[in-house]
Order: sequence, then structure tokens, then C-alpha cells
Amino acid sequence: MTHPIRALYDNRAAKADRPALFDGDVTLSHSELISRVEAAAGDLAARGVGPGDRVGLCARNSWRHVVAYLAILRAGAVWTPLNPRNGARLNSDFQARANLALTLIDAASSESAGASANPLSLETWLDGLGAATPTPPPPPITDDPGAPFALKFTGGSTGVPKGVVQSQASGAAALRSLSDFYGFTAGDMNLAVAPLTHGSSHYVLPVLAAGGAHILLAEPDRAAILTELKTRVTTVFMPPTLIALLMGEAGFQPDDFPGLRHLTYSAAPMSPDRIAQAIFRFGPVVSTLYGQTEAPMTITGLSPAEMADPDMRASVGRPFADTPVRLLTANGDLVERGEGEIMVGGDLTRTHYLDAPELTAASRHEGWLKTGDIGRIDDDGLLHLIGRSKDLIITGGYNVYPGEVEAALNLHPMVREACAFSEPDDVWGERLEAAVSAAPDADAAAITAFVRDRIGPVRTPKRLHLLDALPRNPVGKVVRDDVRALCRGSQSRPLELAR
Repeated sequence: MTHPIRALYDNRAAKADRPALFDGDVTLSHSELISRVEAAAGDLAARGVGPGDRVGLCARNSWRHVVAYLAILRAGAVWTPLNPRNGARLNSDFQARANLALTLIDAASSESAGASANPLSLETWLDGLGAATPTPPPPPITDDPGAPFALKFTGGSTGVPKGVVQSQASGAAALRSLSDFYGFTAGDMNLAVAPLTHGSSHYVLPVLAAGGAHILLAEPDRAAILTELKTRVTTVFMPPTLIALLMGEAGFQPDDFPGLRHLTYSAAPMSPDRIAQAIFRFGPVVSTLYGQTEAPMTITGLSPAEMADPDMRASVGRPFADTPVRLLTANGDLVERGEGEIMVGGDLTRTHYLDAPELTAASRHEGWLKTGDIGRIDDDGLLHLIGRSKDLIITGGYNVYPGEVEAALNLHPMVREACAFSEPDDVWGERLEAAVSAAPDADAAAITAFVRDRIGPVRTPKRLHLLDALPRNPVGKVVRDDVRALCRGSQSRPLELAR
């Protein structure tokens, strides 16, 4: 097993003159990219950054971001991404917890990066390399499956963000699975519009390994995205919210995207109805991946061909070849079919929590990673997500997962998005409630009747709240606790108490 950075050098001679990065007016070939990465990695080593040292990177999507990311890996250091959208307070906390040797920050992120012990301007650093004084070569690449590859902080949607140390083995497993899933070639053009500080980063190396290129967008401008999709993009990864925003734009149909073969969503679910709408607008190119920081990106996947089958699109697909999946039942049995907590094995799960061995131990069961997600595997081997085990609501003696309620609410044509939660109740124990982002003329009675008809009275919210938008964390996930807080305060307008 080898360090994932070796993929950068795959087919080096054949792809040397092919474009690797497009960023506005800047185009870098593969040979130019590798030269810049080597110089930057050598400079990091000259600054005392060595294997195992953690280097922060807080930047918007750009060619400099990609060069810095690859240089950190090439130097044997541990890439620690910091999303500019986190804000200064959260990024300061992450930097302190990570004990960073160096933090690379672009100009646009200088205020949101937070307090850094050893900050370095990304522009000043990279633009100054290769001038009068050549940089020394970087040290040889060290292949060590158990060595740290990246340190990422979870989204914190279920509590305080945890630091997850991903190993070389975990990074390599994700790279292999993505390469197999997409079948990247030298002709691929991947649109990097989702933040490279998160899941989008996993596409960098498999695309480059095949000789393909990345088109980099710093902001999710809808017009710019659609222009790229219509002209040269073959693959793109984005959250469902961005797909929904794009579908709100007029003037396009599947024939407008001749090269597009994968429009992949992740980070949050999409209802079968929304998927059908996306396929109608973009063509049979929609796909999905299921993963989490502790098992990045590639636990399961559903291809465009599979997504075209209405009976399959309610699932998140089948496990990847090197990533076995089991279910832990209420009786403590590990099963391949049925319902229970989703358990994952294989190299993808070779991760651990930062400075929290007891938390790491608690996340394992007989060598399997406990995802905290509740799921069902059907007779065809397809995994269906039900909800988070920590989010289980016991109302009137019945077990209800918010995901079941949200899925039903999202099917209603007036509902754009939904989030279910509970509040203490003297009668029910926990009272099931939900917040929806809905059309202005949404009818609460009709929505509750719609939900009751589909999933029964037990899983129908006792109270429905209308919010202008559901609050999200910087990763784009809805934060249930924040939704609950908004509904308790003046930000909420209860539509109706369900009976």
C-alpha cells in the first residue's frame, strides 16, 4: 500500500503537457503542477516541516489551494483543512486543538482563519517560490499505511466537532473507490465548486492520476456553474442544496450538458421526488456517495444507471468492494441484511479521534466502525439510511427516527426542506415536532394530513414550524439543535398544532 500522493505522478510522461488545473485566466499543465508541488514541498521541509507535522490550510478554491494541499502531502505532513466559512472563533479553536506547525492562509480568508501560532500568506509563499533562490528537493515519499494523512474536524451537527485523524490507508482506500466508481480518464474535467476543505478534496488525486483536469470555482455562482456544466465539465460533486438552487434557474435541459456524466451529491439526503426532478433537468447523470469523516466518502455509492431506477434511488447504493458493511441489531448481532446501526470495515475506517483514545475505542465494535447511523439493507444489498442513533425520538413509547419524518415531509410539493426534532412533553415523553422551509402559501393542515397518510399518526409531527431557511453548519449540513433553538424563539412561526 502506498501514500496517496504517489497518484500525482501516475502516467507522468503521458500527461505532462495536458491541462491539470483551470482557475480563471490561470491554466497549469500536469508538469507545471508537479514542479510547483515539488518546490513547495521542498520549501516546507526547509522550514522544518516534516512527517507527522500538522499544517493548516485555510483558503477558498483556487490553483494555489490545490498546490498547497498536494505540497503538504508531498512533504509527508498532515493536511489540516480549515473552512473559511467556519469563522474566526471556530477556526481558532481548531488550530489550537490541532497544534499546527504552520497555517497557510489566502488573502480572502485572513479574517476568518482565526488565531494562528505560525501563519503564512498562501499568495506570498507560493508566488515567491522558484525565484532567485531555488528550493531544495523534498524528502522521499514514505509509505506507511498507519501514518497520519489528514486531520479533519467533523461538522459538529450532533455536538462539539471532533478531530478525526485519517491514515494513509484510509486516504488510499477512498482514492481507489472513487477511481473505480467514476472510471476517470485523461478526458475528464471535474468541476471543483464544493469547498476543497471538505469532501471535494478527495477528487483531486484520482482525477489527476488519470490525467484529467480540475476547473476551480471560488464561489458557488449559479451562472458560472451552469456555464461550465454546459461547456466542458464531465463530473461534479455538490451538496443537494446547490443542486436545488441550480434547478431554480430557467433555460436549460439535459441536451445542454453534452459531456456531463456524473452529477454527484452527498453530505445530505435527497428525496426520490427531488432526484427525479434533477434527472429530468440534468439527464440520467445523478449519482450519490455515502460516507463520513471517520470513513471518508466511499462507504457506499449509487451510480447514474442505478439512480435511474425509481426503486433504487431511495437508497444510498451498495458498499464498495474493499469496504464491507454490516448492521448491528438491537440484540447485538452483526448481520448482512435487516435493520440496525451501520457498521463499516476495511482500510477506509483506519482513522481515530484526536487526543481521545476512549472515544475511539467507544466507536468500535469487534473491529468494526460504529457510524452512529441507523440503516436497512434490503435483499438486493442496497443500503437505506433511516436516521442517527443519537437522534432517536421515543414518543408515546414508540421509536421514531427524524429521517423517516423528514423523508415524508420532503415529498410534499410545498416543502423545500424539513428537519424533525423533539421537545420534552408531560404526555408524550418527547413531543415530535418539525421545521420546514416551505412555500409562502403552504397549508399546515394539508402537509400534516399528507404525512399522516404516508407514515401514520405516530410519525406525524405534533407541531409544524415555518422558517425562512433551515440553519446549516459550514459544511452545509442542517444543525438539528440550531433548528430546535430557532423554533423555541421568536424566529419561528408555528403553522399549526397537529392533532
